[in-house]
Amino acid sequence: MELVSIVVPVYKVEEYLDKCIKSIRQQTYRDLEIILVDDGSPDRCKEMCDGYAAEDERIQVIHKENGGLGDARNAGIRKASGKYLLFVDSDDWIHEALIERTVETAEKHEADIVLFDYIGVEESGKQGDVFSAGVPSRHVLSAKEEPRLIMCSCSAVNKLYRRELWQRTGLLFPKGRYYEDLGTIPKLMGLAERIVYREEVLYYYLLRGGSIMHSKDFQKNYEDRTAAADQVLRFYREHGLWEKYERELEYMVFENTYFVPSKEIVLNDRKSPYLAKFRVYAYRRFPNLEKNPYIKEISCKDRILWLFLKRRMYGAMVFLSYARRAKDSLTGRFWRKKAWN
Repeated sequence: MELVSIVVPVYKVEEYLDKCIKSIRQQTYRDLEIILVDDGSPDRCKEMCDGYAAEDERIQVIHKENGGLGDARNAGIRKASGKYLLFVDSDDWIHEALIERTVETAEKHEADIVLFDYIGVEESGKQGDVFSAGVPSRHVLSAKEEPRLIMCSCSAVNKLYRRELWQRTGLLFPKGRYYEDLGTIPKLMGLAERIVYREEVLYYYLLRGGSIMHSKDFQKNYEDRTAAADQVLRFYREHGLWEKYERELEYMVFENTYFVPSKEIVLNDRKSPYLAKFRVYAYRRFPNLEKNPYIKEISCKDRILWLFLKRRMYGAMVFLSYARRAKDSLTGRFWRKKAWN
């Protein structure tokens, strides 16, 4: 069996860490190197990590000064010795057969990256949307013939990587910034020669209020989202790949530095100046952004929100969001009542 290195950055997650580590230790695939990176966590995580290592010889612990999620992942990459590499965030958990199934796929197709689905789960246990790649499944692909790979998933955690790919490209995550995935994964996807998508939910992503993705520090979000996007745009220009992937890069900017952050801001502070800042950033990079062909493929709900956002009808966006939440709540109560009866 091939050794798989699993890198878990750990910081202020003592409430969630047990579930995460349990899901890794209980993998059906046993040949694992589990690297816990204690990123200077001020709570009990340090002691918890050492306790896991005492119980399981596959677990190694790195204790370091706080440097952020990207820096912790980099420390894990440098420590890793497996043929394959997986990142798991310490408040999430994974399917018991994730490693077995993705390694099987990687070995069969000699893949640089195996891409799989993940699902958001609220702290109440309610499951949200499944994040799918939307590309052909179980075929060897690369961005050359399937350009949407560039922008279909900027997350680091829904992929099994051949570690040699990181060594060959020399890529690392930016230190001390949010959205380190956005600044790194689109580059890696553009350079990988063999990518295989396995259409299966294998990763469970916790949707919690205190996470980076739900931060209300709009200034920090703006600075780090736009810095990450600029890194990617610069990378594609420097590697002579701009013209080939311009439409995909344009959609990446639309989604990650305009549409998604704008929806978050509207729900929290419709008067925030960062609504205008994100809009200006996106249109300065891509003045004809609204003609992007991938925008036509977004869901009906998002097309309505996009229309409201363009027309700056922020109140309508808030109403639509609350109406959807109310509908979901009523639906949930209905099915709970049927189950009780």
